[in-house]
Amino acid sequence: MAMGIHQNCVNIAKTALNWLNKNSSYSTKPVRITIDGVTPGTYMISVLLINNKELFIQEIISSTLRGQVVLRSWNIKKSSLWKISSLEKYNIPVMFKDIKIESDDFSERIGVVLAIQASRGAYFSEIIDQSDKILNVLLPSDPIVNKGSLLNRFNMIISRYTALVVTSTVVTGVVILSLIYMFNIDKFQRTMKSSIEEYSTQVDLKVDDFFANTEDEITILVDDIASNQKSFEFDRHNSYLNVIRMSEELTRYLPARKESYKLIAGNITTAATYSEVIYEISRLPTEEYQARIFLATNRESVIPLTRWHPVFSDMIYPVKIKNEQNDGKGFRVTDGYMTDRENPFGSGGSTPHYAIDIINVSNISYVDHAGQIIREGNPPGNIVAVYSGTVIDKGLDDRYGNFITLKHVLTEELSSLYPNATAWATFYAHMETESSLQKGFYINANQKLGLIGNTGFSTGPHLHFEVRIYEKNGIFSDEIGRYNKINPFPAKS
Repeated sequence: MAMGIHQNCVNIAKTALNWLNKNSSYSTKPVRITIDGVTPGTYMISVLLINNKELFIQEIISSTLRGQVVLRSWNIKKSSLWKISSLEKYNIPVMFKDIKIESDDFSERIGVVLAIQASRGAYFSEIIDQSDKILNVLLPSDPIVNKGSLLNRFNMIISRYTALVVTSTVVTGVVILSLIYMFNIDKFQRTMKSSIEEYSTQVDLKVDDFFANTEDEITILVDDIASNQKSFEFDRHNSYLNVIRMSEELTRYLPARKESYKLIAGNITTAATYSEVIYEISRLPTEEYQARIFLATNRESVIPLTRWHPVFSDMIYPVKIKNEQNDGKGFRVTDGYMTDRENPFGSGGSTPHYAIDIINVSNISYVDHAGQIIREGNPPGNIVAVYSGTVIDKGLDDRYGNFITLKHVLTEELSSLYPNATAWATFYAHMETESSLQKGFYINANQKLGLIGNTGFSTGPHLHFEVRIYEKNGIFSDEIGRYNKINPFPAKS
């Protein structure tokens, strides 16, 4: 038998606090689901500790087709007991009559997630098969998921309930409640901690008394909508300015954090509720490597590899998705060519990065609280030759992991740009396994060299790619001679 609202809330809060375990935030690993009955996707729960007596919880649905969608946002506060102070589904406030249904559903989902965690990720076990009916979702249309402002909600509610208001006094009461708690932002976001008790009391009141008590209040609220909206816009703008200020205070040695802070600031300007503002602020990365992963996995910020111009006109991209064209789609550059880059492992110091790092974002489901990339099951992508050439070196290195080097013939374009060049080569590192290609093998452009991996000194699955120009006075050296590393993709369109 399903539990009551109060017990559901207590159980939800208890589980969330256990997950947090003295941390300020936590995210469960994504669980596989099917969206709309056909689209593969994932379901996960994100928890944010606002203070010792307040939790902000979101259920997030993710798929390649629909991107990331927030299923429900829960704001839970503690007075004598933990209580639901606000609840939104697809960014639309949930009326009291539906809270019990939503809390029952969420409690069931939490039970499945806990069971999956206990099974140590055995995604094909019997319990996963039985969990489909509970975890799978039917998403509404995009216009509903990406709903607009509070005034749009007001128009939607009025149009939806006008006919019912004329014919049913009971539904009129529901509409009044909807307007009160949807449009009084201050009450809905800060004083809703007592709403459950108020609802419980109001249910027992006579209908006539209830209408008498709420009629004056609804009149005041309608008059006050514009004022409340201005308050929200003021708070939202202040949040935006604070995040922008934080980004400006970061040094040039933290480029990923600066970029991610600016992106999140932009998201704040389009937030429609306080919960959306809080969610965006909770995503601010505190480390450079976290920022790079955030930028790589945030679909709104992904710049396709096709936007970057190769240094030579006839050079192709060093990565591609199996059975797809070499067009750069699905990939982005997480770290570009730079003279100074902060240590990506957070150990301090900075060194040059005479290469580019490329990550496949087409099959990333989520990045967990520890910064680990969680993929949807497909390989990270193929590494291919950017130009025809010969294998001159391969092996395993503590720093670069599995690597391979190809030497290419000089071209007129390269010789005109580097008149002292005697040869040039490309270097591919962090491969999943050692390449099966042997030294001396001739390789055609776009031929597969191996898979993107995470071997060596790496922050996650990516390709470290270099272009080397052999010159007499080069900084670096190998068995062929001295060389310099140039920027493989010097500009983006």
